[in-house]
Order: sequence, then structure tokens, then C-alpha cells
Amino acid sequence: MYINGGIMRRIQGLFLDNWLTSTRRKPLVIRGARQVGKSTLVRQFCLDKKIELFEINLEKYSNLDSIFSSLQIKKIMEALEDVFSKKITNHRNSLLFLDEMQATPAALPALRYFFEELPDLPVIGAGSLLDFTMNEHEYSMPVGRIDFLYMGPMTFEEFLLAKDEKHFLGRLDAFDIKNPLSAPLHNNGLKLLREYMFTGGMPEAVRGFIESGIESVPVIHSSIIQTYQADFVKYANKSQLHKIDHVFRRIFPTPCRKVIYSKISPDELSRDTKKNIALLSKARVIYRVLHSSCSGIPLGSSADEHVFKTLALDVGLMNFMHGLRWNVFKNHTENEILTEGVIAEQFVGQHLLYEQDLYREPSLYYWLREGKNNNAEVDFIVENNEALVAIEVKAGSAGKIRSLHQWMKDISYRKKKAIRFNDSRGAIENVEQIVQDRKVEYPLHTLPLYCIQKWKNICC
Repeated sequence: MYINGGIMRRIQGLFLDNWLTSTRRKPLVIRGARQVGKSTLVRQFCLDKKIELFEINLEKYSNLDSIFSSLQIKKIMEALEDVFSKKITNHRNSLLFLDEMQATPAALPALRYFFEELPDLPVIGAGSLLDFTMNEHEYSMPVGRIDFLYMGPMTFEEFLLAKDEKHFLGRLDAFDIKNPLSAPLHNNGLKLLREYMFTGGMPEAVRGFIESGIESVPVIHSSIIQTYQADFVKYANKSQLHKIDHVFRRIFPTPCRKVIYSKISPDELSRDTKKNIALLSKARVIYRVLHSSCSGIPLGSSADEHVFKTLALDVGLMNFMHGLRWNVFKNHTENEILTEGVIAEQFVGQHLLYEQDLYREPSLYYWLREGKNNNAEVDFIVENNEALVAIEVKAGSAGKIRSLHQWMKDISYRKKKAIRFNDSRGAIENVEQIVQDRKVEYPLHTLPLYCIQKWKNICC
């Protein structure tokens, strides 16, 4: 994503390119939390492609639900054209955008009939709370008749593009772990990384940072957080509101730790806390990272739904909720910022979530070993080319990796790799370690945190 004359772009634009020209094109539903840039993506795409955009915010036209319920495309199109005060005649050079679809639940099943009866008209739907609509309303979803696109916050590289950091991006594209970046460029990368970790990837915050300076960012963060809290009333009853707000305030600023319900809300029943975490997950404000025993691929087949930690939607919002201020963060080392390790882990986690195919529901796993002796936790486990990849995140250039050693010993899956992210310039080392009377040997790739989107090219 980059700003060019005030325009902000996302990698999802390439997905829309392929979708638009596909011979199997179906109506597309964009899913993601509020304010991650769904509507802006569609508007900019139509502008770039010189496509006439017909956009309607369904929150403003709740009376259309009964018309969509008819599932009669002719009737639906007539009602929409009345809103636009214009007929949609050139289907091949137009795009219908149904925004905030959760306000008109019947619009979702109606997408099937757009696919069947108006295949030439590109149709995109979006909504911030669609998961609630899809779960709470009893109707036949158009399975096989729609496609999905998932959006999260801007990535670090999109942030760099927005800042026009072309030189650093060019060197990053050519990164070689055997010939890392020069010391001056590495230090600049750490500076840029710290700016991103404070600002985060919410498009409005990035725009504010670039146009008005980093001092404007906390005000934007505050507005976004208040918007999420205002949404609670839309998916929680009145008796739940203070409870879900309590869970939000406890869990959002302190991610990356195993969830124990009694520690989050000591005075509430575990089932109530569990329900509120599920609601925040549906709103995509937080994500659950499930423990997997790593017995094989896919990781989800050996995941435990009852053992999980969380990620916040965005590292910048997380830091704001934690009360971290730029004048403190910019000058202090990881040893002086108590949350620095969590910040680094959150940063890596939110990138791993959205590095997967954009049409797939984001998912992420970690590994946890608990017992009287030899407790161990590997921050993230991912799949790549039939291999299991253990990823450990450190805020500084040092840090023990005992958990990686333990994972390498305990996991019998044949094809496995280990990666460590920290603020060093990067290296490869052959690890030899005795773990419980057994020798463990494996190559360890250590990468600078700013290489989070390049790890597959570098290590695999």
C-alpha cells in the first residue's frame, strides 16, 4: 500500500484484478474488522480500472431488507437504481458495491441470484460485523455462489510503500542472510520498524502519521478504539455490555499469553468470559491462536480449541491501549519497555495471520508444553511446503531458545524447521544441544524483524 497524491493502496488490489477478469467470477464478500480499509479498497479499485461504481451503504437503507428478501433480482435492481437515481445498464463496465451488509441480512443470500441471473455485473459486498449476521440468521447461504476476501491492517511493507521508502524496500527484496544489510541500513530498518510498531497498520493512523506526524496517531487510535466499543451494543445485550468491555480492556492490550478465564474476569463465570472472547473474535477485534500438538499437517487437525492465546487486531492499537507513548518508545531499549517482547510477538503474529491465501479464513497456531518440568512454548507454528516451521520471536538481539530445542526434540514430524526473529542483522547457525539426555541438532535461521514478509524466500 502506498500514498501517491493522497491515494493509499493495498496488496488486495491484485486480488481484485484477478477476480474481475476471472471467467469464474462470483460475487465477492470482503471480510475484516471495522476501519481496515475495505470500502477504500473498492473505491480505489474502480477508480484505477475506470469502472463506474454504484455504492450503497445498507445501514442507511434498512427498508431494503424486505426487498432483498424477495430474492427477485429484477425487483432488487429496480430498488437499487431508485436509490442511485440511475439505471445500471453497462454491466461489464460497472461494479455494484453493497457496503455494511450486516444491516440488511437478506442481501447475503440474494448474492446467489446476482451470480445466476446477472453474471456480467461484478458485485462486491462488505461489512464489519458480517460474522454475526452469517451465524445468527436462518437462511440458506449461497455456498459455492460467492467468494471471500479477508483483510487485516496494513503490513509493514505497505507502510514502507506509503512512506515512499523505495531504497530500503529494494534492499529488503534482495535480502541475503549470508550477506545482510549494512549497519547503517539495518539501523534505519529498526527505526522504521519502531515507527510501524507504534503507528500500526490501520490506514487512518498511517495516513495521519505521514501527513501530520506521529504525534497525531494517538488521537486516531483513540477514535478507532471508541468505535469498536460503540459496536458492542450491536452484538451484545445490555447486561453484557460492561462485561464485554471489561474483557476487551483486559485482553486487547495484553495479547500473546495463554488465556485463563479466571485471570481475565475473576468475578465472572468462565462460560461468560469465554462467550465474550468469542464475540470479540467474531468482530475480528482479536484472534485466537490455538495450541497444536504438531503431529502433522494440517496443523488444525491436531489443534486444541480449549488451549489458546490471543492476538490483537493491530500492534499500534495494542500499544495505545497499553498507554505506551512515542516519546518513551522511540528512545528506550527492549530492556526498558516491559511490553517490548509482546510488541515484537504481536507484530510477527499479525503478519503471519494475513500472509496466507487471501481467500482463506486467517488461522494461526502455537505449541505449548506444560507440566511439572520442562515447560516450553514456541510462539508460532506455521506450515510451508509440507514442512512445520517453528517461529520464535525476541525483542532484542539475544534471548534463550530453549523452547525451540524442546520442540525439535519432542516433535516427531520429519520435515521441520526453526526460525528466530529478533533485531539482529541475521545469521544461520547449526545448533547442537543436549535436551533431556538426547542430542538435538538443527539449522537455525535468525532473521531481523523487518524481514517478516520475506522469511519464506530467505529460509525456504
